[in-house]
Amino acid sequence: MTLRTWRPDGPGSFLAPQGVTAVRDSTGRLWRRGTTRWTTNGSRWIRWRVLVAEHGPLTEERRQPGA
Repeated sequence: MTLRTWRPDGPGSFLAPQGVTAVRDSTGRLWRRGTTRWTTNGSRWIRWRVLVAEHGPLTEERRQPGA
């Protein structure tokens, strides 16, 4: 499976693609999706476009079997 990447100036930087539930930022931090926002720890939530702009490029996190 090829992992997708999103950059601030690239396609997909405004709306999160459907089915993407976790990504890693440029520092390796894991971000998980709630309903419409993203978080690393459950206390600070940001929108996809802000996540890409401030923490990109983002790489799709590989799904674990059975998860």
